[in-house]
Amino acid sequence: MKKLSKSLSLVVMTLLLVGLLASPGFSDIKFGVKGGLSLSNLTVKPEETAFPFDNKTGVVGGISLNLGLSRMFSVQPEILYVQKGSKASETVEGVELTGKYEIDYVEVPLLLNFSFAKPGSSFVPSVYAGPYAGFNARAKIKITGDGESYSQDFKDEIKDTEFGLTFGIGLGKKIGHGKIVLDVRYDLGLTNIAEGMAEGESVKNKTWLFMLGYCF
Repeated sequence: MKKLSKSLSLVVMTLLLVGLLASPGFSDIKFGVKGGLSLSNLTVKPEETAFPFDNKTGVVGGISLNLGLSRMFSVQPEILYVQKGSKASETVEGVELTGKYEIDYVEVPLLLNFSFAKPGSSFVPSVYAGPYAGFNARAKIKITGDGESYSQDFKDEIKDTEFGLTFGIGLGKKIGHGKIVLDVRYDLGLTNIAEGMAEGESVKNKTWLFMLGYCF
């Protein structure tokens, strides 16, 4: 827990320093808030065939800082809380059991954003990509069936950090001095997030994020 707190403090301080110290070199600086839904699953090797994983829905939300390099390019660091994981179902003695693997992260993407708005238009389409670091905040399995439920923490079995790549598209609508932004992105996890796996075995996150936000 101390390691996570130190890591998050370092991230927050870094983003603040970027905004305060680097601002003279950027053509435009915008602060944003966003939130929405996550659709997550796990890639498991070797593939689980007895009880295959299904997509699990969750929530995502956070803040962003858009630092303009030019009229079309910008750098966008963010801090997001993302609910990831998966779910699986199994029938035991006629009772259907559903297990949800709830794995939450404080995620810090660093995105290169390319906007290509037409002159005079209030709509601003964009595409972006970049790496992210995720800091595990919670890991719990919940099993429900026959009107009963059971939950257990398994955070010790999940690595503290994961790394991956983010790819996405956005559509902004200018309103006054700010804009509303619709954001659809895909997180491709590159880290084996499970502790103690044998050679050739791995568990990795893969997540769709659908967010609506506002940039000031």
